Amino acid sequence: MRMIETKGLDPVEVYKRANIDRKLFSKIKSQECYIPGKRTIMALAIAMELSLEETEKLLREAGFAFSPSILFDVIIEYFISHQKYDFDEINATLYMYNQPIF
Repeated sequence: MRMIETKGLDPVEVYKRANIDRKLFSKIKSQECYIPGKRTIMALAIAMELSLEETEKLLREAGFAFSPSILFDVIIEYFISHQKYDFDEINATLYMYNQPIF
């Protein structure tokens, strides 16, 4: 939530762009001890158009990291590092490699 505020983004636009349910986003927002899943964090990072460094920091704060041995992570890391935040393009690539889509 701090990153959304710091970047001056509209929280509603962020969760809608990330294709996250309103209830889940409310849980993330209101329960300080709640830690969303890795894929949810990645979706939020893409929706906020975070840099690779910012995304790695966000993942680290939740106890996660990109793994070079997980194809899904490699694909997401590629798109973020190349500042490509189009969910349609990302999902098409994930689908092409038989990975779960957002």
